[in-house]
Amino acid sequence: MSEQDTRQPSDIALPDAEQLREGCHFCLDQCEQLLKVLSEEDYANSAEMSSIGAHVRHILERFQCFLAGLNEGRIDYDARKRDHSLETNPEAAVFALTTVSRRIEELGLNEHAGQELNIRESVHPQLAPALASSSVEREMVSLISHSIHHLAIIAMLARPLGYQFDSDFGKAPSTIIYEQS
Repeated sequence: MSEQDTRQPSDIALPDAEQLREGCHFCLDQCEQLLKVLSEEDYANSAEMSSIGAHVRHILERFQCFLAGLNEGRIDYDARKRDHSLETNPEAAVFALTTVSRRIEELGLNEHAGQELNIRESVHPQLAPALASSSVEREMVSLISHSIHHLAIIAMLARPLGYQFDSDFGKAPSTIIYEQS
């Protein structure tokens, strides 16, 4: 084990590509768990801040942008459709979630391993979108981290409404591992 490899000997040994796929499913499964229990009203309600549905839509649309640009090697996270139905209609979100989850499952990660990507995304409202180089693996890590951030916000919005989730809902894997040690 290299000094930089912080995995423990008891960790499940999966190739990195499979770890990334499982990490994506970890987040998408939490979205599915959420969509199974939330009422349509609670999903779409945005009384004080962004609705739970708006956060789910954001998660899904970032995955959609990643998947849409992967074959061309150009991912534009500003090209999100901002599909209002995904944030107001849980059934539309379930359909999109199922599609994204299936596409992640079918993604030929070995053929994309090490693939360089050109990323475009706005980082300041008064400047042109930033262009950056990345890789498939780095973008999958980013999707997972970004999704967990939004799932944590979702948990903060849903719990006061009386919804109960597993204690690991919206937590970073490193936090879960730390708490288990």
